[in-house]
Amino acid sequence: MIHFNPETKTFNLLLKSSYYAFQADAENCLVHLGWGPRPGGTNEEFLLTGKSGYETSDVEAFERQTRRDELITFGDVSYHEVSLKVNFSTLPETLNPGEFPHLPIRDVRLRYAGHEIVTTAQPGLAPTHGQPPAKSDIRETLRVFLQDPVQPFRVVLCYRLTPEHDIIERWCELENLGQELITIEVCSFATLHLPNGTCELTSVTGAWGREFTPQRERLPLGLRILESRTVQTSHAANPFFLLNRPGQAWEESGVVYFGLLAYSGNWRIAVEQLSSLDVRIHAGYNPFDFELKLAPHQRHVTPALVCGLSCDGWGGASRRSHAFTRERVLPRPERDSSVRPVLYNSWEATYFDLSVAGQIELARKAAAIGVELFCVDDGWFGARRTDHAGLGDWVVSPAVFPEGLDPLIAEVNRLGMKFGLWVEPEMINPDSDLYRQHPDWVLHFPGRPRTEARHQLILDFGRTEVVEYIFQALDRLLAQYPIEFFKWDMNRYAREPGSVAGKDIWRKHVEGVYTIMDRLRQKYPKLDIQSCSGGGGRIDLGILARTDQVWTSDNTDALDRIRIQEGYSLAYPARCMEAWVTHAHNHQTGRISPLSLRFDVAMRGALGIGASLNELDETELAEYASYIAFYKRIRHVIQDGDLYRLQRLEEYGASVIQYVLPNGREAVYSIAVREHQMGWFRPPTPLKGLDPAAAYVVLDRHGAEVYRASGYELMTQGIRGDAGQGVAYSRTLYVKQI
Repeated sequence: MIHFNPETKTFNLLLKSSYYAFQADAENCLVHLGWGPRPGGTNEEFLLTGKSGYETSDVEAFERQTRRDELITFGDVSYHEVSLKVNFSTLPETLNPGEFPHLPIRDVRLRYAGHEIVTTAQPGLAPTHGQPPAKSDIRETLRVFLQDPVQPFRVVLCYRLTPEHDIIERWCELENLGQELITIEVCSFATLHLPNGTCELTSVTGAWGREFTPQRERLPLGLRILESRTVQTSHAANPFFLLNRPGQAWEESGVVYFGLLAYSGNWRIAVEQLSSLDVRIHAGYNPFDFELKLAPHQRHVTPALVCGLSCDGWGGASRRSHAFTRERVLPRPERDSSVRPVLYNSWEATYFDLSVAGQIELARKAAAIGVELFCVDDGWFGARRTDHAGLGDWVVSPAVFPEGLDPLIAEVNRLGMKFGLWVEPEMINPDSDLYRQHPDWVLHFPGRPRTEARHQLILDFGRTEVVEYIFQALDRLLAQYPIEFFKWDMNRYAREPGSVAGKDIWRKHVEGVYTIMDRLRQKYPKLDIQSCSGGGGRIDLGILARTDQVWTSDNTDALDRIRIQEGYSLAYPARCMEAWVTHAHNHQTGRISPLSLRFDVAMRGALGIGASLNELDETELAEYASYIAFYKRIRHVIQDGDLYRLQRLEEYGASVIQYVLPNGREAVYSIAVREHQMGWFRPPTPLKGLDPAAAYVVLDRHGAEVYRASGYELMTQGIRGDAGQGVAYSRTLYVKQI
């Protein structure tokens, strides 16, 4: 509910269990009043009238910029962090005595000029493919108009409410109302204000093969920056955060604030704690090498910052963001069977050694063990026999497939599977026909080196003709062949970001990727897309709005994956987390892991198989088939259930998680022990979300009964037998109401 009091000019945004409030004060400055839990028993009649509980600094000699503006601008603020900094190239109509006409004027002061409540507002870079999410019912958006009193510049602050998940989407609309160019130097999508002392930050860090490493820290006074300085989301950090008061939140208790950016490019989240303990968050475009020019009467709409509040700790924050993503972000067209298919990818089986016969042999073995989607990886196109050549030439190689893809696809479809291809559309090898024809189509600075990574360069998506060329190349493939899945990869960072688009390349690249994906999905409704960027380098709510799943990491080692997937789960749902079972002797780490551990960890998301089926004997293939059949019985719970992290690695060296359907009738219990000391017993792990009065049976993958108990017993004592198990122990159980 959005409530406005015209007498006090106070806005109250009321959600299921939280509120957000601000006010236009006597000078029409839009000032934050509060954001937090709503007391139990309150209803829509309980509103803030304009009295803020925040205190401001009384150190008048120096600190006079602590007012909690809803959007902090360079002008009202100059010696703290700002969310918006603007250059004006024109003077005011009149100058005061003694003023000198300095240009540009780097000062913007926004004042309240009205508001409206609408149901059709969309943030920038919203998907245009036309495939709706699971829920598309009408939501209210508050649009608050702010005007600079001197310059012809307007900002609209947008607040779209999803009350059932205590989530608000925040974004800005910037508009040049004048006749001269306006330049934006800093542009966040929103400013957030948290209660003083909310300074324990949870985020993730990492690198290639080590993505999503959870990190929890006490914020110092000053700035803490999370950021990406490239054209994809990044392996080193991910654009989400959780914040709480130190010692006041845990996995299932305490107030936690959270936020996620719906943007896949050069983002930044700046968390600032003032000396007064006031905590501010500025989240949006990275101001590094940034410039946004607004031509006369031009309007720019930023992507969204999705933010929310949990009274149920970090787990409650995760479940809210998961549900929001499943229901409001991920495409869920009518054709969707409601579950993600079991995938087989041929990369680790064949690498570049592709042939029709070899792929058909793998496809037959994959279908026999229960695979539903068969994806041919790198090496099927152009001169792509190694990673030195061929990128950019998206035509089927006659050397590999003399009759095209038709014979292979026909056999894959006959076996009852969908067919998919690996593509890397943003990349080009210097040894390619496309590069020889258009050497100017890559990111580079004239007269400077063109630095290769993996023997490849990045196409300049600042050129509309490049974006159109890539769309046409992929369009021709989809028009010729019944391809139903693209594994969309992107295997390097931008090192020399020289483009015809100038500094706009950071945004233009993301816009180009989104545009191609949206056009393809609109034209080919049966097409699914997986986002991959050397593993987990492009995972965020922006890319998830036009893809069906993400490749979490190139690292498929089961023990490493426990940590990676646990960090991923802080923000994103299991439904779109692709997780592979690969060889016992892992190709990335060299570690040897039992099949049970590899499946138990991979079954926590959208299951995929990446091992070479040619290296497995009949007994091993039968074991694979048994696990896949079990996964199919439980995947609806995993992919659409609520996640509870019952134990985390950082506590006892074991990860124990549970997925449970909202009605409490079915659950999946998964334990994976990374390390365990002899004679050391972990505490019991009571289950969550069941019906205490109901009876449940616990089944293993063979359907054998392991345990029978009431919901009350399971929710107080847990499942017996796991507390003292040793290193690399794992199991997955199906909990079903009887």
